[in-house]
Amino acid sequence: MTNDNICVFCGEKLSNFRSTTVQCGNTWQPACKNCEKEVKNLPELELCQRALLRGLANDPEHLQTRITLISEAEEHRPKCTQCGGKLIFMDVQELENTPHRKQFITEPFEILPAYCQSCGKYALYNPYIVQKNKYLAYLIRKDTQR
Repeated sequence: MTNDNICVFCGEKLSNFRSTTVQCGNTWQPACKNCEKEVKNLPELELCQRALLRGLANDPEHLQTRITLISEAEEHRPKCTQCGGKLIFMDVQELENTPHRKQFITEPFEILPAYCQSCGKYALYNPYIVQKNKYLAYLIRKDTQR
């Protein structure tokens, strides 16, 4: 069911001039301008919960799945092998396997670094393999958007 003419947050009927959309759980939800201003800085979990509150959200099953993913993601965060602290992901980095770039034909490879805030230890991940895990993929996006 699509509710394109009703604000999912307050239930107000939308007109062409007073309507907008808000991205919520990777889906676009119709909203009035007042609600957009009110919810634009909310964390994704709270935003999805508010969208579901009145029962007017488009694709509520997807939003509920997203809420579950967000709620469970921290439980799946990798831990430091040295101290047991939580690892924080960084942006993907490109490395080359030779110091003589101009003399050899080499192909760079990508790594995904993560660091422990407690002890400072780094861990390296293959970004293509880690992205296959839905929890880690969410955590990577969350950590690198800071």
